[in-house]
Amino acid sequence: MTIQASTLFEEFRQSGLLLEMTGEDVLIEGVSAVEECLPGTLVFVEREEFVQPALDGGAAAVITSPELVAAFKDASGIALLTSADPKLARALVTQRFFDRELQTAGTPYIDPTAVVAASARVGGNAYVGPGARIGEQTVILAGAVIEERAVIGDRTVIHPGVVVGCECEIGNDVVVRAGTVIGSEGFGFAQDESRRSHRIPHLGRVVIEEHVVIGANCCIDRGTHGATRVGAGTIIDNLCHIAHNVEIGENCILTAMLCVAGSTKIGKRVITSGQTGILDHVTITDDVTLLQRAGVAHDIKKPGMYAGAPLMSLKDNIKSQAMIRRLASMRDTIKQLEERVAALEPERP
Repeated sequence: MTIQASTLFEEFRQSGLLLEMTGEDVLIEGVSAVEECLPGTLVFVEREEFVQPALDGGAAAVITSPELVAAFKDASGIALLTSADPKLARALVTQRFFDRELQTAGTPYIDPTAVVAASARVGGNAYVGPGARIGEQTVILAGAVIEERAVIGDRTVIHPGVVVGCECEIGNDVVVRAGTVIGSEGFGFAQDESRRSHRIPHLGRVVIEEHVVIGANCCIDRGTHGATRVGAGTIIDNLCHIAHNVEIGENCILTAMLCVAGSTKIGKRVITSGQTGILDHVTITDDVTLLQRAGVAHDIKKPGMYAGAPLMSLKDNIKSQAMIRRLASMRDTIKQLEERVAALEPERP
């Protein structure tokens, strides 16, 4: 959707969400992430380090806080809108003008505008949405849903009950097992003064590169604006959750119940054991192995084996576990030593 900056401003001025508009009354041609700013789009700038990326990317309009307005004083050709709560503005403005129109997203069995290769096979009760593209020798099994403008490559198998969200992309020779959802909306909300939560629409996509295997009942969320990405050759076990804007490198092995929070970057050839948890905005370098329910709260900059929570090297974790098993006997020994020392001390007058 395109909209004039002044129209957007007037929509939210009376509610007090937007406080002031300065600069040019430009035409806004969509919304994008400030880290991947696209020319002509609206971006939301909540921190000072994102001012320059917004300017360099050619944003048409910026919604920011009054404290950051001065940082845009030399900018020209943009609409500058201020809000006391840019995160809340992001939720409400995106919902109002740029959200997906689900009411019109229903599709027939195979929409006439979809492109399905002659050698592809679509199972009974499967749905292929408008503008979707399905490659040669690809199999879509019963009950799967391929939403509008999704792209699936050659020789890929989509098992029963899988959902591939709109505009998501799956490469060649991929296997997606039953019940997995690719391109669900991520967990993103902004709260107002009464602590009511407002959904932040996620307008990005998921890109699954070639030769990836994804287990059953996984959830891979679409990017807020850019892409969530799974690198070529990576294998993902059942019951894993990959949040919005996560980037996973090539040839990783990710086992059951892995949970990766938003905007985390995982390198190549990373291995995770069951029930590993990784916080948001963390970077993990190549050739890392995470074991024993690892809890990753900070960047991992060196290859190696890590374990536990708090996270430490596997060697240190093994030592810690061995010491924990000895704590009871160590307590008894200390108590005995204290009694012996007390018996040796002369009585005080």
